[in-house]
Amino acid sequence: MSKFTKPIIVELLPGGRKVRVVESFSYDIGKKGGTTIRIPAGFVSDGASIPRIFWFIVGSPLTGKYRAGAILHDFLYYSALYPRKRSDEIFLEAMTVLNVNKVKRTIIFWAVRIGAEWSWNKHRENKFSTSSH
Repeated sequence: MSKFTKPIIVELLPGGRKVRVVESFSYDIGKKGGTTIRIPAGFVSDGASIPRIFWFIVGSPLTGKYRAGAILHDFLYYSALYPRKRSDEIFLEAMTVLNVNKVKRTIIFWAVRIGAEWSWNKHRENKFSTSSH
């Protein structure tokens, strides 16, 4: 069964729009012997890429039960370990593991599918431009 290996510890950065992971944590995908994704200490996240119009339903990007999943999702986008669709599916699975209400996690998943394409493309451009120098 998929799981987070321990609770996440983050610090809110000045400005209140981002958090920094204080202590590394991992997410295990699937049954024993599956894949483990390690999010390192120091990683900075802006939370779930949920369009502001949905905040009144699900909360702000850095709050709620889904916060650990959102940080995992940001790391997946940043690292490009998986294609975008698979990264979004892992986020949906993580929200299930975190006991986010089914209606809320479905709304968040689709809001991210709609709202995060820009973020995905931005990270791809940054990776390409830094790797070509």
